Amino acid sequence: MTEAEWLACEESDAMIQLPAGKKSDRKLRLFAVACCDRISHLIPTEPSRHCVEVARRLADGSERPGERRAAVIAAMADEGTTSAAACVSAVSAYEAAIRTADHAAVAVAREQYPELYESGERIPEWYDVIGIESIAQCVLLREIFGNPFRPVVFSPSWRTSTAVALAAQMYESREFGALPILADALQDAGCDNADVLNHGRGEGPHVRGCWVVDSVLGKE
Repeated sequence: MTEAEWLACEESDAMIQLPAGKKSDRKLRLFAVACCDRISHLIPTEPSRHCVEVARRLADGSERPGERRAAVIAAMADEGTTSAAACVSAVSAYEAAIRTADHAAVAVAREQYPELYESGERIPEWYDVIGIESIAQCVLLREIFGNPFRPVVFSPSWRTSTAVALAAQMYESREFGALPILADALQDAGCDNADVLNHGRGEGPHVRGCWVVDSVLGKE
């Protein structure tokens, strides 16, 4: 895959498997979580929602002892939700990224064509829905991993107290409306990298794991 292909790719599994750049377990897990967040309305029950929240903590190493296993067992026994909610915590970060993305796309197609899901019949419209969800997942991958073909060397001087405080607040709250303000703070600190500034001022979507926020906070 070339840089141009990475920027235009519409198949999330191809981007996940790309070896270029370091794909940390943390970021892969956060991508899986973001896939679940996109279909949160299809994860209506508490056991499965809890499993997603455990995965969110698992990504940052803050899960409680025994919590992961219990959450996965409860989610797998939950018949009222999608398999994505169990996969997000049940397997390795890499497998979670692959499987959760796939299950999430199927869940969206199942919502629109329940009769096709039950019958096993597949028509072009089914695959169209899968493809649209995969495109959205590719956007999330670029949000979290940036451009592995053009990694940014993040200067420590850009990490001013203002920039770090803004990034930390967004990371904890998972509200990213202040990203343009963060971009301004980085520019004031001397950042002239167009990728950083444009991403901060872009429309998003932005999620926990955003490569600009992570760079400010020094997270891998």
